[in-house]
Amino acid sequence: MPGPIFLEGETITLRPAEEADIEFIQRCMNDPRVWRAALDINPMNRKQGAEFFERVISDADGVQCLVCDGAEPLGVISLTGSQYGPDETVRSRAAELAYWLAPEHHGQGYGSDAAARMIQYAFEDRNLRRVSARSGSFNDASINLLESLGFEHEGTLRQAAWFRGEYHDIHWYGLLREEWQERM
Repeated sequence: MPGPIFLEGETITLRPAEEADIEFIQRCMNDPRVWRAALDINPMNRKQGAEFFERVISDADGVQCLVCDGAEPLGVISLTGSQYGPDETVRSRAAELAYWLAPEHHGQGYGSDAAARMIQYAFEDRNLRRVSARSGSFNDASINLLESLGFEHEGTLRQAAWFRGEYHDIHWYGLLREEWQERM
């Protein structure tokens, strides 16, 4: 049974993940179409899935939600604090957006809807000033999603990711609250 709805988009709902969702998360994180794009190359067994749930999904320093269509889980979206620690997140009023969907749900607009709703939440409810995101240069779908939502390319970490036998760039994107408001 799915948990309570936290946020609603046009076609999706976002809800907190529950322990019953670990199997879905583990299945997706072992699918090469998810882990390759997420740059997470290690397999995940049940114990690691439970640890990931406790350490990452249940982390109180960020917002981690399951993207759902009704009761069906589609993927995960998160809004996490600064890599420099919670004090810097508060001071800069910034967070990083990250997401992945199960491959069978790619290309259906669910990711765009979930990301747009999480961005709205970041600016309106959390009073953030900026949201950042990053993507491997090989992940055209993610880059297109970010750019469609108004994110600006802010920089490139050259050859920072190993993917399918070669090094690739990581692109950093940013969206300021006033840029988002202009689009509304």
